Order: sequence, then C-alpha cells, then structure tokens
Amino acid sequence: MGDILPAVDLGSGKTAKAIAAGDSHTCAILDDSSVKCWGSNASGQLGLGHTNNRGDGSNVMGNLPAVDLGSGRTAKVIVAGGSHTCTILDDSSIKCWGENDQGQLGLGNTTDSLNASVVDMGSGITAKAIAAGESHTCAILNNSAIKCWGRANEGQMGLYKWNENIGDEPNEMGVTGQDDLTNIGTGRTAAAIAAGKNHNCAILDNSSIKCWGANTSGQLGIGDTVNRGATTDGSDQMGDNLPVVDLGSGRTARGIIAGDNQTCAILDNASIKCWGANASGQLGIGDTNNRGDASSEMGDNLPSIGL
Repeated sequence: MGDILPAVDLGSGKTAKAIAAGDSHTCAILDDSSVKCWGSNASGQLGLGHTNNRGDGSNVMGNLPAVDLGSGRTAKVIVAGGSHTCTILDDSSIKCWGENDQGQLGLGNTTDSLNASVVDMGSGITAKAIAAGESHTCAILNNSAIKCWGRANEGQMGLYKWNENIGDEPNEMGVTGQDDLTNIGTGRTAAAIAAGKNHNCAILDNSSIKCWGANTSGQLGIGDTVNRGATTDGSDQMGDNLPVVDLGSGRTARGIIAGDNQTCAILDNASIKCWGANASGQLGIGDTNNRGDASSEMGDNLPSIGL
C-alpha cells in the first residue's frame, strides 16, 4: 500500500470527482464530467459498446475511452449495481447501461445495453438522485418522489400490490400517477436514497429513515426479518404502514448507504449506526451478531461505531 500502490491511470492530466463500484466493475466521473469505467464487462457494464474487460492488461487504462453519454452531455452522478451502471446527466436525465435481465436499465426490455441508453421517466420528469442495487435501480425525481425499476422479487419496488419486475416490458417506466411511485408516507418526500443487494432505504424530508425490500438479516432496521414492499395478499406494507427506523432518542439522519444485506447511516451528531447482516463484523460494533432482526435491537440499544 502507500507509495507502492499505483494510482489508477485515468488519462493524461485527468482526475476524478466521483466514483462508484459494482460487483466487478468501477466507474468514475472525471474532472471534465466525462465517465470512464473499467473491470468486468460481460454485460456491457463499462458502456464501451463491447463486452471486453478493461483494466486487466498493460497500456489499457491510459487509453481507456470515455463512455459516450450523447452529444454535449456530461455526468453529475454515477452509480453502479451488480453488473449495470446508471448516471444522472447535466440535464437531469438518466442513462443506464450493462446487464438488463430484470429490467434494471428501465428500457422496456430485458436486453443488455452495451452503450449508455436513456431511461424514459415520462414528460417533464427528471432525476436528482439515484441508487443501484444488484438488479434494480431507484431514483428520487424532481418532485422528490421515488421511482424504482428492475427486479421486484423481494419488494424492492415498494409497490405493495405488485411483485412483478418494472422496466422489463414496454409502458412501465413513465410516471403517470401515484401508483407508479414508491409510497413512503402521507405528505413525505425523499431527500436521499441508497440501494443494497435487494433492499432500499431513503432519508425522508423530516430526516427520518424508511427501508423496504429484502429483510432476511434485519437490513430494514425494523425489528424483524419480514420483507416489506410486496405481499401475495395485496395488503399495504408501504406508506404510513411502513415503520420508521428507530435511530435512538432525538436522533435523525443526514447520510445513508447500503451494502449487500446491511445499512449504515450518518446521524445528525456525526456518529454512525449500522444494522443488518454482521457475520464478518460489517456493522463495526465488536461482534458478529446481526442487528435489526429482532425487537429491542435498534434505537438507543443500537451502539454507534467507535471511530
């Protein structure tokens, strides 16, 4: 490590201002707001128009081409899922590329895209934040509502009446009404969003957190291991019925991130709390016990990480 560890060659004079990592690929927004990606490329997740890996041979990186985002277009935000990549462009539109077997690119089909392809969010709908899970994607729209697409097998879409993928067939992407959006509660809007392998969490406008989707390890932080966001009987688990994550007395959130089956938040007092899977100590609390999967594990009982 240290001085022995070489820097990634982004090209002559180029530096990075944002970065995202998927399962086996990495993408960066450079100082000129272009995007370069490297690593595994079997599904076209590098956005280079082919499926050849990059970064695994000599003299590859310095000559690595930028992703073609469209004439005059640049990137503001970049996220990487399992084997797909999405970016919010300078005009607040979304383009995605890579694996699309579950509709995670939002293109109305299940064909992998080797190039950056525009996501049709509907007339006048743009994005201000985005998150990518293993095979799904969620965005905060310009009206601060949430729209998700891709794999829905564990409630990732937050559309409680559906357990069907979104974005894998035509006419599923445009936002025409509330039924197209993730219901996070009466009068509530989203300020930030994070996506894990098969779950999502959002910081709401009141700085509380709500999570939905897979919950096998307690990654939703609501004291059980029951998935939220899709039921076979059509009952509503979302909206006002979706519990807020208990962060502790008087505590609110100002940042959030999700891993495979765990979630971490930066709180208003700049401490960090994590919940969910912990077999490898990923919660940072000195043991290997999951948190958030049983009652009385959250709130003041959930320790902050000792930094």
